[in-house]
Amino acid sequence: MKFLKNLIWAATLGAGIVTSASAERAEPTDEMKAKVDGALQRLTLWEQPANPEERRTMKIIYWTPSDREPAPGYRERLSRAMRHIENYYRGEMQRLGLGERTIGLEPAENDPEQVKIHLVTGKKPYSEYNVQSGNAIREECRAVMKEAGVDIDQETIVIFCNMSNWDPEKRAINQNSPYYAWGVSTKGTAWQVDSPILDPEFIPVKDQHVRDGQYGHISLGRYNSIFIGGIAHELGHALGLPHCRECQAERSVYGTALMGSGNFTYGEELRGEGPGSYLILPHALKLASHPQFSKSIKEMNRRGDRKLTDEVVGVTEDGMNVHYEVKVDGTPEVYVVIAYFDPEGNSDYNSAITCAIPDENGRVVLRSSELEKGKQYQGRIVFVHVNGDASGWSSSGTVVNRFDFSTAPDGKVTIGGLGAAAKAGE
Repeated sequence: MKFLKNLIWAATLGAGIVTSASAERAEPTDEMKAKVDGALQRLTLWEQPANPEERRTMKIIYWTPSDREPAPGYRERLSRAMRHIENYYRGEMQRLGLGERTIGLEPAENDPEQVKIHLVTGKKPYSEYNVQSGNAIREECRAVMKEAGVDIDQETIVIFCNMSNWDPEKRAINQNSPYYAWGVSTKGTAWQVDSPILDPEFIPVKDQHVRDGQYGHISLGRYNSIFIGGIAHELGHALGLPHCRECQAERSVYGTALMGSGNFTYGEELRGEGPGSYLILPHALKLASHPQFSKSIKEMNRRGDRKLTDEVVGVTEDGMNVHYEVKVDGTPEVYVVIAYFDPEGNSDYNSAITCAIPDENGRVVLRSSELEKGKQYQGRIVFVHVNGDASGWSSSGTVVNRFDFSTAPDGKVTIGGLGAAAKAGE
């Protein structure tokens, strides 16, 4: 444990208050501010009056195999990690003008600075679990959470799995843990891995290194960027966000999109290694109505209904981008429409993304940008309602409105038509 103690001393001495640099990033553009203002007008009307007693809180679980004790200091470390992520999301929402909206953590009964963490011991030893054990582990958490008054099928939960192996003498670590997530506005699950060296206080550390089984010889700070950034990223999936990529113009100003490769760059600004990770505007607008963020559970279980008319899928005048427009009449009201333009390959990590706010008549106009040449694409349209429900592409993989198109080697766009299950009004 000598190495770990030295690490704690070094990080505490050098880190001070470890926070995100969201507030130091460039101001949103006038176009971004206009979208935020339009969305907030609709959300504010819907959310009033707010009832603080009905606010949702995220449920945090620490799961350990039957033959393992929890990793040292797990309550304190993971409380710091979740508070760090809570502050990150809050900072990004504030930067964009969306106020104090963030994930909503439940404080521990004996210490409000710490987060309430439910301890669950698995039925089998470590050797019986692996990366694919997520559903089995989740089921083992069900009974314990039910005793605590929590239905895991009705909440957004984070399960930290005690599935890492840390050798302090060799400064080596590996993990064999579930590490993924899914979710919608009413429920979701993120599986994460814990380790004795997982702590946001270590993010600034550049001069001490570990050897990770997946990422090789890296600084302790980068290890924590990857794995605490991974929590923030997977939590995005649990809240219903799919992958995306940032546009070139934003990359140099804001950094890497959290839901792209931002799990690898999270907190790097604290080591002077780059601008870090940021929450892209369309995803921030989608999260703004999520019950975890909005502090409102008004009709949260109601599925949104929408009527689409005058739908057009075409190309811009120069032929280089997609032009999509539609008139939407939603109940509850649709306050933002998001478009993903996903090229073939690399899953959906390289999806371009944009959004628009319906005008007073419900009309929306969306245009792609920075399309790759010589690619097959799928366009996916997401309609987000003021109660948090979203129809379309999410981390659960549901697609309602979609269309295929392609780009030629010279970049010219050809529309392939609406998908069979995605025609207007269906």
